[in-house]
Amino acid sequence: MQHIPSDNSTPEHEEATSSLEQSKVQASKHADQVIYRDLVIFEERLRGNMIRLQRRKRKFEALLCCLLLLLAYFFYAVFVDPSKAFTNHLLNTMALLIAAGSLVFFYRSGMYSEKIIYAAEFVPHCNRALQSFNLQFNKKGESGELSFYPMIPKQLQDGFDRYRKQYHARKKARQQANKVKTN
Repeated sequence: MQHIPSDNSTPEHEEATSSLEQSKVQASKHADQVIYRDLVIFEERLRGNMIRLQRRKRKFEALLCCLLLLLAYFFYAVFVDPSKAFTNHLLNTMALLIAAGSLVFFYRSGMYSEKIIYAAEFVPHCNRALQSFNLQFNKKGESGELSFYPMIPKQLQDGFDRYRKQYHARKKARQQANKVKTN
């Protein structure tokens, strides 16, 4: 009588099982790469929006400062040290009214809250939205990056950090290559 292994431990079966496991591992790595790529693109978009909002905020803060300085100057020119010439006094008064009206318009139209306050609230707003995904957007100076909450497996966090570094290295190399082509 010939003995037939019943526990499926033949070399062919083991080879098929190992190739199946390898294909599952490769598919898992590919899925992770897709997730990492999407996260890096999302991070780039958040960073770009944050930088754009900060620039816009600085421009409108400069406008607000100019309006306040003009208001202070023309208030001084009209009430503290009025001009002896009627025409100059009239021009200073009109400029004071225009500066005051512009300042009132700046606040009442919602430009202050839309252009200055919204930019300051962007990162906290993002973090409230990302909290359900166990992510947060950390602002570090002029840049921002996604980070995971501690409950996310360390393996996923490390994989994303490695992918992010590779992505930025490839991006920098592409930019250098394009710079060389244009020169």
